[in-house]
Amino acid sequence: IELAINYQFWYCQMCFQLAKANMDLGNISAAVTTLAAGAEYAGRINAQNTRILFSLSQAMALLVQRNFDVADVILKEVGVILENAEQSGLALTKAEVLSLKVFHHVLQVSEYIWQGMIKSARQCLKQLHSCYKQLTQLDASATQTVVAHNTAEAFYWMSPQQLFLLVYVVSVMHALQQGYTDKAESYALKALHLIEKQRTYDNDTILSAYQLILLEQLVLTYLLHGNTSKALKELHKCTNVYQKHHTHLKHHRVALHTALGLYAMVLPDGLDNAQAQFTAALKHTAEPEQIAFIKLNSAIVHLKQGLPSEQLHSLLESIEPSKMPNKCHSLKASSYCIQGIAAMFEGRLPDAKRKLRETVVMANKADLNKLTGCAFLLLASIFMKMGNYKDAIDMVKSASEIAYRIPDTSLQLWSVDLLATLHGKSEQPEEEAHFTTKKLEILNTMDSETSKAVNLPEHNLLQWLDSEFPACSMSMV
Repeated sequence: IELAINYQFWYCQMCFQLAKANMDLGNISAAVTTLAAGAEYAGRINAQNTRILFSLSQAMALLVQRNFDVADVILKEVGVILENAEQSGLALTKAEVLSLKVFHHVLQVSEYIWQGMIKSARQCLKQLHSCYKQLTQLDASATQTVVAHNTAEAFYWMSPQQLFLLVYVVSVMHALQQGYTDKAESYALKALHLIEKQRTYDNDTILSAYQLILLEQLVLTYLLHGNTSKALKELHKCTNVYQKHHTHLKHHRVALHTALGLYAMVLPDGLDNAQAQFTAALKHTAEPEQIAFIKLNSAIVHLKQGLPSEQLHSLLESIEPSKMPNKCHSLKASSYCIQGIAAMFEGRLPDAKRKLRETVVMANKADLNKLTGCAFLLLASIFMKMGNYKDAIDMVKSASEIAYRIPDTSLQLWSVDLLATLHGKSEQPEEEAHFTTKKLEILNTMDSETSKAVNLPEHNLLQWLDSEFPACSMSMV
């Protein structure tokens, strides 16, 4: 790199390559330093497009490093530059400005999703869709990188096809965290279809990465829908992609074990398998957010299993809200919810109410619909124990509205079960019979799905714990 200082293209090219090599090795601080040097150099030679590419790449590395404050400073500075690009006379084409805006908005949306601030991401996601739409409407000639005047400007972040798929990926993740499973499923299926079409002429590894992320999101979507057998089949596809492209996708193993754990949680007598999968997942990650998410789900398993008080308190202490990863709003809100459940189980109802009300406040602030619904139902259970049936019914009705709007089968079942019980206690036999019927309908559908799932050969994926790949993975293709 030092020898290439007078060769603009090669200097920038090698800075990007060195930064990528450091990222691949986990040397993120070194990557950040290299990208900052690249941005300074590109600015000095007036290669504005490349300078902003370096700055946005630096912000991306800082986000991976969880250095949100410094990343936010860079994103804010770049945002101002791009908004005023035309007025300030920067040597950027319209296509370059739009491409950089797409990169910028992807990072903003990703940061909000990372932090569980889904409501805050909404406006950035709209801007992302708008910029990408404008980019696709430009003439093909306008999207070509202009390099005649400056060879250091021969760089771009992604091809239009890759950008298109990435917009889908972040849209799926945003919809799923909001709880809007129908929208997440629709986006994911469209994107996966496009990946298959694109694979006929482009077998780039990034397509496999997109494919695996989308399949993982589909698994979660189908589990929330109550389509257990569909979720399991998508999980099998995940393990096939993971095994086929293991070199580039090995960091996804933790997500696959976690998804298998979530699948096991919805099965009758599946809690031991769920705990085994969560334990396996923890062996393959040092990421604070992943560890916290797994431990939160593990706590639910232990609460259902009736773990001895001493062990349970030790686990609950490790997932207190104050111990959640910095700035991760959704995990902190989830922690309050689980602490509230534990307090309920131990009969500490005032403490449980306080924690669950905090959950509602935090979940509403971030548009975490499923978590809001869960907290409403837990509060309704507390009101019912206290004999306050009217407020309990009102609370359940609010949760039921969320359950059918997003939709979420487990919330629907929980809602109608509570309503049947509450109307029974309120001596309203007709209402009780109505909700009991609805409960049985949902239960029959869920039982049919889980029975179908456990009889599929893919159910053997639950045996995958220590081996490098599942024994049943590629053999069932």
